[in-house]
Amino acid sequence: MKRCRFCPRRLSTTESLARGYGLICGRKHGLIPPTTPRHRRTQTQVAPVMTPNVHPDQTAIPIQPTLPEEA
Repeated sequence: MKRCRFCPRRLSTTESLARGYGLICGRKHGLIPPTTPRHRRTQTQVAPVMTPNVHPDQTAIPIQPTLPEEA
C-alpha cells in the first residue's frame, strides 16, 4: 500500500493512488477544490393573518357551540 506524500496515511482509492495524496490532504493544500454545498429550498415567509377584534397572541379560534332554536 502506498502512503500519502503529505502525511503518513495509507491511500486506498485508485484516484488517490494515482495522485499520490489523499482527499483530505489534497483539500488542505488546495490541490482538490472543495465540494459545493447543495442548495436548500428557500422557504417562503408566511404573513400572519390579522382579523379584527382578535388578540395578536391568540393561537386558536375557540369554537362556540350553537344551540338549537326553540320553535
